[in-house]
Amino acid sequence: MHSIAGYSWDELLAIVTIFSIVGGFLIWLLNLAIKNGTEKLSNVVQDLIVKIDNLSHTMDSIKSTANRTADRVDLLEERFEEHIGEAKVRNQRIKALEHEVFERGKDK
Repeated sequence: MHSIAGYSWDELLAIVTIFSIVGGFLIWLLNLAIKNGTEKLSNVVQDLIVKIDNLSHTMDSIKSTANRTADRVDLLEERFEEHIGEAKVRNQRIKALEHEVFERGKDK
């Protein structure tokens, strides 16, 4: 009968079968552990990515609103300066009229 390293073909096939079954079971167990561990992690990472996208969208909205508000404030400041200028002109005209009216009253 043929033999390798003192083992017959039947014994060698039994050893290979046992190692294959044990190795396959260990690989299946490791694969199961990795899938379950990383599946939860990937779900958490996916949720984090969605939240970051939402935060980015919210920040863009805030930036857009802030820019529009800044533009409106600039416009209002310009209008306010115009009104101040107009008020100064009116005050000068009022003072001139008061001076003219009260100076005429003193002459009589």
